[in-house]
Order: sequence, then structure tokens, then C-alpha cells
Amino acid sequence: MPIMTAGYRRYLSGLKRADCLLAAKTRNPDFMRLIVEPPVPRRRPDLTAFIHKPLEHYRDVLKLLQTILNYTKVKDEDYSALLRVVQELQTTYREATMGSGLMEPEGEGRPLLSLQDLESRLVFTRCKPFVLSSPGRQWIFGGDLSRVEGRSVRPFWALLFTDLIVFAKVSRDRVLFITEEPLSLLSVTQAFFNIRKKANEFRLLLDGDAEGMDSPVPGGCGPELPLSRNPKKSARRRTISLRAPTAELKAVWQNLIQRQIIYLNTTRGGTPASSPLDSPDPPTTLSVATLDSFPLRRQVRPLLKEPAPTPPCPSPSPPRTLTPYSSPKRSSSQ
Repeated sequence: MPIMTAGYRRYLSGLKRADCLLAAKTRNPDFMRLIVEPPVPRRRPDLTAFIHKPLEHYRDVLKLLQTILNYTKVKDEDYSALLRVVQELQTTYREATMGSGLMEPEGEGRPLLSLQDLESRLVFTRCKPFVLSSPGRQWIFGGDLSRVEGRSVRPFWALLFTDLIVFAKVSRDRVLFITEEPLSLLSVTQAFFNIRKKANEFRLLLDGDAEGMDSPVPGGCGPELPLSRNPKKSARRRTISLRAPTAELKAVWQNLIQRQIIYLNTTRGGTPASSPLDSPDPPTTLSVATLDSFPLRRQVRPLLKEPAPTPPCPSPSPPRTLTPYSSPKRSSSQ
């Protein structure tokens, strides 16, 4: 266990930088040709999925062991050993993710590993309640993200699902208050990740006609974002500006959001893949204009000219020795 948890701690500590490096490399047409030719077969992980697969695997293993523990009798001879393993994995996961700003909000409590874990903590203050658990929807990522509206910056803990981004306010006891309408990824027509003089920001252009066609909130909720500067000319379109705490976290959002938009537009109407991190089919149903601002569109047609440079990733921290963590004993009810 100490060797395994130390390895995952090291992996999770470098996950953001790996995404940042990938986001920078995808600006290079030669690099894109290298990773997409020949095409990645369906249901095989592409490079983004490959980077995030160990995190997905760790969460799946922990989820399964927690389920086994719940069905194991306290008097069973394996209960004590199983409890120690689950507690060690929980502690490692919570400390590694919270320390990196990935997947876990601040506060004490069991790790959030499934849609059911999230739904049990949702409180709708301005929105009509909706059900997160639906066929084909999976939770992909969670982290700090702010919505920028002029000079106003509103911080949220955002959750990326297969087809949605949900913005939540987190209380001290990790209750998730939903005050904003979820953002349907099918409504995103363009994404801009290189904003001049704003290294941590990115913008999503939303189509009013498409927005909400797969939204779980039929009546809408929360205040509407301001429209563009010329509402009469672009009444059906609006732009949402988002800001990550760091350039590394922005790169994580960039890679995963781009990937999900391509995934939705290339598999919608067909048989869904077993996981949102499976390799999507070649995006033949998307127009080039829809993906003009996506570096991943080079999986279809590499650019012939070098795009604007991407801000460099922060320098990595000096290597440090990882010591096994001994989790405190807890009651069997946890």
C-alpha cells in the first residue's frame, strides 16, 4: 500500500503540469500529426485520456472497495484489513486532489466519487431541481473556476460532466449550492483559450438556439449572463468568460472541455462509448468553423501555419521525497 499510494501521489502532483504541457504541444502542427496519424481506434484512449486514465482508475478502485466494505460484516475476519485499505486510499486521494485543486472541494468528508455522491450534496437555491444521474452521463472533472462578467468575478467550484458544466458554491460541510443554470456543451460553437494579457482566462461562445436542448433544467434558473455588446445583432448568441486559478488548471479545463465538445458532436445520435474518455470517432459531422478555435481540430486537418504562442507552463517544483502516509484510525461507520 505505501508504494502504491506514493506512486499515485506523485502522479497526481504532476497531472496539471502534464495537461499544461499537452495544451502547449497541441499548438504545434508536427506534434499533432505525430499523435493522430494513424488515427486512434475507437474505444482506445487518446493522449488526453491516457494522461487522465490513472486518476479514473484510482477512483474506480476506491469506489469498488468502498462498496465491498459496505457489504462486509463487521465481524468478518477481512473487515479490519479492508477498512484500513479503504481509509488509506481515501486519505491519499483526498489529500492529493485537494492539494492540487482537482476533483475534491475543500472540507472534511468522504471522497466524491460518483454522480450519486454529488446528488446527495446538491441544494438548489434558485434553480428547479434536476437529476444528474441519467443514461450516458458521467462526472469527468471538478475544480475551481470563476465566471467573469465585466469587473465582477464570481468564484465557483465547477463540475464537468459528459454534456454539462455545473457551477456550485461549496459550504464548509461540502454542501453544493446550485444557483446558476448548467451550461450545455452542445450549445458551445467556439472556444477561445488564448486571451491576450489574460493567461488564466478562456471564453466559450454559446448558440442560443442550441443551448439547453439537452439541459436538465427546463425552466432555467439564476441570473442570465449579459449578452454581447450588440444584443440586437447577436440576440441568439452570448459569450461566457471563465477564469482558472492557475495556468495549469486552465490547461486541464482546456483539454477536457475541447475533448468533450468533440466527443458530443461526433457520437451524438449513435451508440455512446463506454466512457467519456474513450477515443471519439473522427469528427466528420462538425463544420470547420465550429472548431476554428480548437487545437484538437488538427486531428482532422492540421494547420498550415503556426498559431499564436501559448503561455508557457510554470516551472516544475524541485523534486521532493515522498513518504508513506499513515492514516488515522477511524470508526467503522465511515
